[in-house]
Order: sequence, then C-alpha cells, then structure tokens
Amino acid sequence: MLDREWLVVYSDPGGIGRWRRVGHELRGTAVTAIEAEDALTLTVQTATLGVQRSSDGGQSWALVGEVALEPIGVWVATTGGPVDQVYPRIKAATALARLAGKNPVILAAAAGGIMFFRSEDDGIHWEPAGLQGEGIGRVNVIMPASYHIDSAWAGTERGELLHSENRGREWQLVAREEVAILSLAVMRLI
Repeated sequence: MLDREWLVVYSDPGGIGRWRRVGHELRGTAVTAIEAEDALTLTVQTATLGVQRSSDGGQSWALVGEVALEPIGVWVATTGGPVDQVYPRIKAATALARLAGKNPVILAAAAGGIMFFRSEDDGIHWEPAGLQGEGIGRVNVIMPASYHIDSAWAGTERGELLHSENRGREWQLVAREEVAILSLAVMRLI
C-alpha cells in the first residue's frame, strides 16, 4: 500500500494534446471527493484534513468546516452533479458518467471495472469502447469534461488517467500517478 496520496492538476498548454502534470499538490491525505465550481475554485473532501477549499486553482487551501462532499460511487456522473441511472442494465459497473448533448451518451466501466462501455439509449443497450495501448486497472471514476460535450476523463486504481475525445468510443492513456485516482473534476483553465 502506498503512503502518499494527493491532489494533482494536469494542463494541456496550447490545447495540443500534450497533457502535463503541474504542481498544486495537496500532500499527505487522501482526496475522496472533489467538486470544481470553476477552474480556480475547488473543494475537496479529505481523509484527515476535512473539507478543504482553494480559490487559486489548488495553490493554497483552507478548511471549510462541516460541509461534506460525497464520492459519486456508482451514481452517474454529470457536469451538473450525480444522477440516478435510468436503466441499470450493465452489471458490476465501477463507474458511470453521462455526456450531455442532443443525443446523450452513458459511459460505464464494467467487467470488473477494466473495460469501457457506452450506451446511446440511456443504458438499455451497451457496446464496448476501444482502449489504446495496454490493459488498465479497475476504473474508479469517469467524469464528463465541463468544457466540451464530447470529452470525458477516467481514473483507475493503478493511477492511470485516461481521456476520450469522441464520446467514449475510444480511450487513451494520458498519464500515470503513483496512487489510485479516486475522484476527478474536469475544468478548462481560464
């Protein structure tokens, strides 16, 4: 078991698909839930420091008090917050997300959380999604991007950060962390 868990921020300077890890680490405690009001205002639930808030993109943190954030779990993640799954027909899902748009798409990590699936009819029918490269660890979280309706991100128990730009049809590995990715918030930096 690793003894380091923290918040990490990734950036794609110039929007050219070269995601880089940038500082702003909240060290020494597990982040179990995260909520992003905008690119600079983050609130996190931590294992030992309680609920912390940053208004400068994670450079500094302050205790918020008794407000509690709940991890999404197997609720369906949306840019507006978690919602119930309409037709819960995929078995053993470890993470679910809903991409908005004229034709919404439900994304799921199932088969023990190591495969991606997508549904264009609210979860009645599912099709497997593609994954570029090698196999992945169990997916803990899938989160739609707030900045583009076709984009989603996922994090795994092995610290893999994955991205899809085509409504979950194909996924690619962006980065690897040393610890599990338990929660995600995806915002465009100003």
